[in-house]
Amino acid sequence: MRGEGVDNLFLILAAGLAVGMMVLMIKYAKFIHNQPKIEAERRQDAEKKNSSLDDPK
Repeated sequence: MRGEGVDNLFLILAAGLAVGMMVLMIKYAKFIHNQPKIEAERRQDAEKKNSSLDDPK
């Protein structure tokens, strides 16, 4: 009788952990996918700043 409740608790925790890990994995995949775009934007911003510093008015 008492073992069933503990088994159900562990089953719920395991399912929650699995779902949580899947959500984190999807978020990480999206983050990795967006990295090249972010790096390109960062380089463009750096080039704009450097060109404005090189061109005194």
